[in-house]
Order: sequence, then structure tokens, then C-alpha cells
Amino acid sequence: MPTIPHSDNLLQHLDDSIAVVKKYNGNLLADPSLLHLQPRVKLSIAGPTSVFIEAVTKPGDKLAALPETLDGFTLRVRPATAQELVEGFVPLSAWEGLALETVPPISYVPPPVSLVSLKEQQINTLICHVGPDSGWPTLQPFLEGTQRTLTVAMYEFYASHILDTVTKLGQNPSHQMDMILQVDKNDKTAEVTLRSTWKNRLTFVPASVKGPNRIFNNSYHTKVSVRDSSAFWVSSGNWSPASQPTVPPGMEKTLYSLGNREWHLLIEHKPLAEMYEKFIRYDMEQASHVPPVPAAAPTPQPDLLVPMEALFPEAAVEQPHPFLAKKMTFPGAGIRVKPLMSPDNYAQSVLDLIQGAEHSLYIQFSYINAPFNELFDQIITAITDKMNAVPKIDVKVLVSRNQKPDSAEVLLTRRDWKASMFRQQTSRMHNKGILIDGKIVVVGSNNWSSDGTQYNRDTSLVLFSEDVYRYFEEVFLFDWEHLSKPFGSGSPVVPELAPMTESTPLGMLRIPYQAWFDE
Repeated sequence: MPTIPHSDNLLQHLDDSIAVVKKYNGNLLADPSLLHLQPRVKLSIAGPTSVFIEAVTKPGDKLAALPETLDGFTLRVRPATAQELVEGFVPLSAWEGLALETVPPISYVPPPVSLVSLKEQQINTLICHVGPDSGWPTLQPFLEGTQRTLTVAMYEFYASHILDTVTKLGQNPSHQMDMILQVDKNDKTAEVTLRSTWKNRLTFVPASVKGPNRIFNNSYHTKVSVRDSSAFWVSSGNWSPASQPTVPPGMEKTLYSLGNREWHLLIEHKPLAEMYEKFIRYDMEQASHVPPVPAAAPTPQPDLLVPMEALFPEAAVEQPHPFLAKKMTFPGAGIRVKPLMSPDNYAQSVLDLIQGAEHSLYIQFSYINAPFNELFDQIITAITDKMNAVPKIDVKVLVSRNQKPDSAEVLLTRRDWKASMFRQQTSRMHNKGILIDGKIVVVGSNNWSSDGTQYNRDTSLVLFSEDVYRYFEEVFLFDWEHLSKPFGSGSPVVPELAPMTESTPLGMLRIPYQAWFDE
């Protein structure tokens, strides 16, 4: 296996391995049991150490004998992971450093400025809170405080305790609700359940994310709820059991087994609340005019087998205190808040913020996936520049167990990310947040992929406030110092596909795919 004395050799070995993959690709993949051939990079705590080639097989299939090496590169054979079977493989073009993703043919048209615009505002009050510590305990009273209207945009909505709360709200005959939901990610009975109490006071529209006339590429991924046109909740977290767990009192020592790390904001500000309300209703109106796509047979997601100890990675960590919700008041002019939307203005705005970082840049995302395209590619490059800046900038990037290992290797090799600045969180994490220079915070739902930054519907808020920064910084640094590890510092937990008929083996848990790889 070629060793890597320095980065120039690393890239040369990587290029050589890509050439070998292309050379043997057709011959090896003629075996129907082989799914994929790709370069891979072995990682240590310090970073990449060697390059090898990997042949990925169908789970359970028996292969004909394969050579131990291909033109000097070690050939390793392994079965495909559940994530690869569901989500696919990183294309060879990403390993080559090429941004070859094409712009998808979505039909999104921004709303006219005369209707609504993404205008920066000044706010005076907000509540910062994080999951799992203080997510549902803060969201529940917000929802129950509805007096007239509730307007909701959501990606996943299948937590029974949230469905119960929202259904009970409909018992009040003076309440009205508008909801747009990505129906293919949810229990198909959600609308029926809600309508049992809301009746015709519920306007429900499935998001347009499929077919040739789709408005967004594949996800309506926003997580926003507007109450009475005057207050709103915006979050990285879905209305799912993992994003909004019920947390019993006194559970701070085992919090991380109960649900995801999420960042949330609850803001009372009529202009911003009305802005979100108008965007949601605009999306609903646009989706209602898209011709329906014939329903395809659903592709069932597999169950997974996970070691029980994988759900308790923080057993030795004692949190100094639960991260409770904190209400902040800003007298006078208040603080600046800039709303971001994708496809509208998210990617360019985030690129500008990252390029402007002077002292520190902390990033916490569920995943950062290759390949990259257009503005997302520039965001990746801007982070590389900050990691290599002189004078030095404090850069820390956290990703979750959703991070594809080969995408991480692409970042650490082809994109020259620094291993000391790039870690993987071992506890459950679904956040999408950015902290800059002790004074700028980004909270929202945008995943870091080309779709999440540019072609799906997502929203985030930029807050210019040292107080808000300090709240989220404490949480981020706790996660960085206690709940994460460098890539290459141990074997990650890779869930196994659960057999359809066999019983669950001793010491393992059978869980839905969606519960582990939460979007």
C-alpha cells in the first residue's frame, strides 16, 4: 500500500489510484456481486497516511477470488453499508476534485418583492434553546399558546407527542392552520389525523419535490412554525422523536442517548413572523398548481441493527449542567437578524460570512457531502482557505455519524482540510450551525450539500449578537471537547442491515433507518 510522506505524494498517489480504478472498473464490475470500485484513504489522528482501493460488494454475496493488489495498490473488499445501499456512492469525479454536478431542472421562482422579501430586521427578544436538553420543553408551550393561527413548514412530522399536541389545538373552533409537508417522509395518515379535529380549518399541501415540474429538487427541508402572525420557531430539527425527544427531569447524564443535538430559536417579532408566513403560503400556493406525480411504489427503507452501546457513547461524560433555554432581551434598537432561504440567498450569504471570518470559525453540520457544485464548491474552498490562513484562524468543523467516510476523505485529501480542525461527533447530532468571530451565529435547517445549499427549500437566520454567540458557543465547545473524535481515531459504528425475518441478536437494537440517519 503506497505510504504518504507528504501532501504532494498524497495527491500523486490518489491520482494514480483513480487511474487504476478506471483501468479495472469494467472488468471487475462485470461480476454482478460487485457494486462499486473506488479509491480510499486510510486516516490516522494526524490525517491521511496511505491510499488503497476498495471493492464494495452486495451484502451476503460470495465473490470469486480477487487479487490482493491492483497495480501496486492494496485491494480491500467489503460489503456495502446500509447508507450506501440507500443513498448511493460518492462518484469518482469527487475524488478527482471535479465539481460535475449539473444544475437540476427545478421550477422554483422566487416570490415577487411586492409580496415578501428577505429583509434584515432588528429584534429585541428571543429564546435560544438546544436539543436534546431544552427542545420540546420550549416548543410545546409555544405551540399550545396559539390563539388564532398556526402556519407550519416541515420536512419530517411523525413524533406522536407533537402530533397529539397539534391535533388537540384543532379542538378550538377559532383556530386555523396552514401546513406544507414533505409527505413522502411522513406517516401518510398525518393529514387524516390532523383533520379529525381541524376539519376544514386545516389547509394542507404536500410539498413539490418530485417529477419534471417539481419546485424544489428533492426536499422541502424547512423547519418553521409561525404562531398568530407574531412569533415563530425556527430550527435545525424536525418534528421527529430524535429531534424533539421528551426528556425526563434529572436526565442530564444520559441526555445524548435520548435525541439529537439541535439548535433552535423562538422569536417574537411580527415583521419576521409575517415574512415566514408569506413564504410558507407562497410555497403552498405554488405547489398546489404543480400537476400531481403518479404515486410510485414506495421503496421501503431497511431496518438497522446497532450495538446497544452505540446509543450511549457519552457514558463517561457528565455535563456540567443541562443547556436550558435562555430568554434574551435587547433594549433600544435590538440586534440585527438576517433571514436566509435556499434557493434564494443562502449559499452566497454564507460564503460571504465565511470569507469574512477573521479570528474564529466554528461549524457544526450533520454532514458535508461531496460532490460539490457552484456556490457550495466555493464554500468548501473558503473553509480550506481559513484552515490554512496566516495569521492562524481558530477553525473547528464538527460533523455527525451521517457523514459519509469517503466524503470526509475527499475533504481531507483533495480539498486539503486539516485533520486537527475536522472531527466527528459520536453522540447523536443533526445540527446545521455556524459561529464566527465571537459575534455572528447562523441557525437553521440547511444541510451542506449542493441541494441543501442551493436547490431545496431551507431557511436559516444570521444573528449578529455576542450574547447569542456565547450561548451557542458553550454548547459547541462542549460537543467538540467531550462528544467528538478525530477521523481515523477508532472504528466508527456502522449499522448493519437487519434481516427481514430473523430475530434481533443479543446485544443489538433493531431501529428504523430514518431513526439513525435523520435528515
